[in-house]
Amino acid sequence: MTSEILILTPSAIALATDSAVTVGGRKTYNGVNKLFMLSNDPPMGIMTYNLANFSHMPLETIIKEFRHEITNDFKTVSDFKYGFEEFLKKLLDNPEHTLSFHQILSKFVNEIKKELENVSTSTFENIVNNMAMNFDHGGLNDYYNDILKNVNQNENELINLIPEYMDENKKNEFLENLKKFFIANAFIEPYTGIVITGFDDDRLFPSLVEFNITYLYDKKFILKTIEKEDTDGKIVDKINIKGSQVYVQPLAQSDVINTFLVSIDDYAENEIVNYFEKIHDDYLNNLENAIKTNPNLKDKQDEVLKEISKIYMGNKLLSDNFKNFINTLKFNHSLPILESIAALPKEELSNLAESLINITSLKRKVQTDLESVGGPVDVAIITKGDGFIWTKRKHYFDGELNPQFFKRNK
Repeated sequence: MTSEILILTPSAIALATDSAVTVGGRKTYNGVNKLFMLSNDPPMGIMTYNLANFSHMPLETIIKEFRHEITNDFKTVSDFKYGFEEFLKKLLDNPEHTLSFHQILSKFVNEIKKELENVSTSTFENIVNNMAMNFDHGGLNDYYNDILKNVNQNENELINLIPEYMDENKKNEFLENLKKFFIANAFIEPYTGIVITGFDDDRLFPSLVEFNITYLYDKKFILKTIEKEDTDGKIVDKINIKGSQVYVQPLAQSDVINTFLVSIDDYAENEIVNYFEKIHDDYLNNLENAIKTNPNLKDKQDEVLKEISKIYMGNKLLSDNFKNFINTLKFNHSLPILESIAALPKEELSNLAESLINITSLKRKVQTDLESVGGPVDVAIITKGDGFIWTKRKHYFDGELNPQFFKRNK
């Protein structure tokens, strides 16, 4: 996991990221690079989150090789996104860089067998069945039928994972759920998040584009642009900042940063909304029961219950109004903060971005969960005139012993 933030103001872009990577859900290492310069003409940077690999290739290596492919034709963030997609296709033309369906399936089966050494088969059965109940393959688009065909052709490997105590009918049902479990874990949940941001060649103000990449197998992968609501409220695939605007976006683990910006994180907001809806539902249920058990209302019971049913019809409207109220509170809290951020000088913008990552790291450190945010924070500022500037950057080596690194023209 990771925590990252990007801040776009009319004059500058600040990017910051931690250095933690989680391995196997049990251990974290610090020192991973997730922020990179792409170009200084036009000035562009790129950040990655979630998976650190594409196929079995490190993203850091891919991005640094991609920089050699950048030409004068790259003028906008959209050009860089399209160029990166084409570069991935070019990489996958080499069979050495791909994984077959069978390799992915075998890896999954081996990992499950290893997990079953520590998890009971009944727990495994519950996990598989629960995930299958919420299975949605919509994100796989037209690839789903091809994936399912491969799964069915190789189902014997999955059959070996079925607990022996199941009867035949239950085994067949569990096998179908296990197929969904495999597809979800291998092709739906794993993805790499990418943000490219900078100053388009023909614009004075910054832009950004965000997309997710899901590698499937062989030469197949899915690139999905993340649609956003721009500062004018329109749904777009690219954010364009204008003269009086500021845009702040946390990536991956965003709870702490959202609390700072809007006074509440997504989890707490959902819990409050759910509790509000539960109170309203409980009140109506209790009212209904009171009417049904009141002997004085026996003759008018149907008429009264009919009126009560009208209140149920207004539940959604009431819930929407409550959500709008929370959004208003969030907006009122964030507005003066955003106005202040828009006026920050570049060095203070850098300090703010770094601090927001550090407080996320601090919270993870004192929690009992896995410390999934941590390590040195990398920070960069991008401006139209100065280009991509590192304000804080880690190295895994001593700079004084490696002067040749800083002499390279990259």
